[in-house]
Amino acid sequence: MVVVVVVGAVTFLFSNLDSLVKKAIESAGSEVAGVKVSVGDVKISLSEGKASISGLTVANPPGFTAPTAFALGQISVAIDTGSVTGNPIIIKDVTVAKPQVTYEMAGTGSNIDVIQKNVAAKTGGGAQKAQDKPAAKGEEKKLVIDRMAITGGTVTLATAMPGVKGSANLADIVLTGIGKKSGGATGAEIAAQVLDAITKSALKAGQSMGIGNVGEVLKGAVPGDAGGALKGIMGK
Repeated sequence: MVVVVVVGAVTFLFSNLDSLVKKAIESAGSEVAGVKVSVGDVKISLSEGKASISGLTVANPPGFTAPTAFALGQISVAIDTGSVTGNPIIIKDVTVAKPQVTYEMAGTGSNIDVIQKNVAAKTGGGAQKAQDKPAAKGEEKKLVIDRMAITGGTVTLATAMPGVKGSANLADIVLTGIGKKSGGATGAEIAAQVLDAITKSALKAGQSMGIGNVGEVLKGAVPGDAGGALKGIMGK
């Protein structure tokens, strides 16, 4: 009887692995980002040591009009199949191809600023520190990611602004040894480090687009010190 139960449990786990991973990504991502994270589809082939994730999006915070802040495109994963029954599971490589970032200004800052602050608040101010904490025994399944590359991304301005470019390239991001020092990282810890890296890169792209110079551009065209006030609102 015990054998039947165990076999049934294992069969259920592997037959529903795709949906379980999908829910785990959505849950961990939403918790860290402070906004809804959605995944379109997850396909895992343990026999081949491969997985793919598509349609992963990070919604905009309240107060912003664009439907998403990030759309991460196609994600390919290479799994160390010898580690899948252990803890941590070793992920050899994760490649995120052509992510799309929508940069939107509203109120006192941008959507990227808000998400970055959410991540910092969730991790006590340091995504790296959060995943460097030693793992305690009996905790949830953890991962070590040997290498993650986020390449070919673009940042697009949601609404046209005077003196600001409409788009810019997102600098390629390469993260290595995620969770290695601590003996594995949880889904939330990995999400924190990845979101932290993307938001920082997106903010730099925004600067290259000229968002920090908007106040100076408008200062000569707007009466009084309205241009300077706008520059102050943007934190530049």
